[in-house]
Amino acid sequence: MTAVTSIITTIPTGIKYLQIVTQPYPEDENKIAVLFYECNHLLEPTSKVDIGSDERDHETYHKELRKAAAEKNELITSHSTDPEWNPENYVLTLDQYYGSM
Repeated sequence: MTAVTSIITTIPTGIKYLQIVTQPYPEDENKIAVLFYECNHLLEPTSKVDIGSDERDHETYHKELRKAAAEKNELITSHSTDPEWNPENYVLTLDQYYGSM
């Protein structure tokens, strides 16, 4: 299983476009691999930033990440997999994001 959460966030030097991808961790079935990708303004990955691991399962990891991102209005649901993991009643597509600027 692979899952993706897409986030657009503002940092002191500008806007950061990210996709956080989880997949099975090859060496340990009790972990997931977490890959962070920098993206362009269309949320197309351009480079791998970092690889880590986490002991939560895919669903728990992405639900918690999405809840935190949604509270800041940074979660882009149109470019995230598994919509049932999004916070209830939260929808923000890439078109809506750019339309709100």
